[in-house]
Amino acid sequence: MHETEQLTVAIVGAGLMGNWHAHAARKNGATITAIIDPDLDAAKVLVARYGGRAFADFDQALEQARFDIVHLCTPLDTHVLLAKQALTARKHLIIEKPVAPARNEVSELLDLAAGQDLLLCPVHQFAFQRGVASVKNELARRTSGPLAVTFDFASAGGVGRQAHELNRILIEILPHPLSILSEVWPETPLEKESWCVDNPRPGELFAYCRHQAFPVSIKLSLNARPTQCKMTIYHEQGAIHANLFHGFAAFESPAVSRFRKIISPFSLSLKTLLAATGNLLRRSLNREPAYPGLRSLIAQCYQSVKRSTDGPITRDSIIAVATITELVERKLSR
Repeated sequence: MHETEQLTVAIVGAGLMGNWHAHAARKNGATITAIIDPDLDAAKVLVARYGGRAFADFDQALEQARFDIVHLCTPLDTHVLLAKQALTARKHLIIEKPVAPARNEVSELLDLAAGQDLLLCPVHQFAFQRGVASVKNELARRTSGPLAVTFDFASAGGVGRQAHELNRILIEILPHPLSILSEVWPETPLEKESWCVDNPRPGELFAYCRHQAFPVSIKLSLNARPTQCKMTIYHEQGAIHANLFHGFAAFESPAVSRFRKIISPFSLSLKTLLAATGNLLRRSLNREPAYPGLRSLIAQCYQSVKRSTDGPITRDSIIAVATITELVERKLSR
């Protein structure tokens, strides 16, 4: 495909994520030719907003519409079947996480894509936020590694859900911190680490490992309030606080004194306020109201398709995230 040629895309799934994928596709210059959802009325709503034709059936869309890339935004239990259909029809694939319920299914889909020189990219958009990029740049300037890294997610996604559904939602969130670990510290494969997992009640997950000699802890909660999504890197050259919900980072000074202790809460608050304000202005100017990192990830996927180059997320990273996600799911289901 020529780099200046306009891409055509199909959105499979007209729910919340289907809407934001369509929004990001349009902002990246793609033409939406099909919106597919069993709820045809829901598909027609997105068609009215973003263009294309509405279909209730994916096979029908493959027969009657032209598109280069499929954005798969459907429930996890539909991913394998629909992904195989898309790849067999020689469509590039951007797929919501997790890619598939099991590691071997993820590997099979990656093999199917690679055998036809097609892109298969999971939506690990947190790793493509500006804030995470600034964290990587800051760490590259430092002369030593982290002392510890913590992820702390509190989500309202479990409100109104039955107890048996809550752990499934945790598994859908888990790829976010794992993909950041894989992106920021790729030198050691994550799946080689030994993970300790605690699930004290449905909707609560605590996971721990030692990665590249520093401890990593992940806390996911569907019961804690208010909603938050953050990563903290403890470091002898100053702590780093990444707000993953909004996509920015703030850096603390390593200086230690009595005065520093007194002003520390105010200093960090001011740095956070300045970083948050600048981030909000950038996102407003770029018309990026939600899911920071999603548009950047999709832009890189589109460039990979146009240039016939590897996707923005490596196979090793995709497999590592799938391996750990499956491991944790098995422990949660005991």
